[in-house]
Amino acid sequence: MKVILTYAILFSLVLVPFSGARAQSPTGVIKGKVKEQGGKPLVDVLVKAQGSKHKDRLQETKSNDKGEFELGSIPAGDYTLTFEKQGYKLFTTRSLEVLGGETLRLSKVIELAKEGDPYAVIRGAVLQGVGYSLSSASVLIERIDGGRKFKQETISREGGEFAFRLRAEKARYRLTASARGFQSSSIELDIEGDEVRNIALTLKPAP
Repeated sequence: MKVILTYAILFSLVLVPFSGARAQSPTGVIKGKVKEQGGKPLVDVLVKAQGSKHKDRLQETKSNDKGEFELGSIPAGDYTLTFEKQGYKLFTTRSLEVLGGETLRLSKVIELAKEGDPYAVIRGAVLQGVGYSLSSASVLIERIDGGRKFKQETISREGGEFAFRLRAEKARYRLTASARGFQSSSIELDIEGDEVRNIALTLKPAP
């Protein structure tokens, strides 16, 4: 009885580490570099690796002062990488395969494009009566709320269209359309921020 018991204990001790070794999944490494589009390397870019099938597989790191990054101990599988940095557009890669025991080096440097400053747009058309556009009319825009001075003029195109691009900030503007042989027409409107406003200015024939 004692001999059998001792053998059973010894056998179980041998099996435990062997089973543990089999339970460990192979991992790989992803290395690469990120920079500003057409410019210098970018530091502190947040790099995330997300499993394509297993969404809970998420690892992240940040690029160093040379723009280099390394994601280690990643379970083998397919992943997409995202690159985030304030002031730059989010960049996402296609699906990448990570193999256990190997290092995946990105063949190209990731380039992040800068985000443009937010802006507002006022666009519209100059009309002469219902449904008839008026080209070559002068359209003047002025800021009238006492804020930063702004005044700009444009000419309506063939279909009577015009557009102004403005700062994305709260402001009040007056738009005035005029053309030879017509009475001028004005409209006032408020801009709250990053938005697009559409208007129409209808001119009546001069008396």
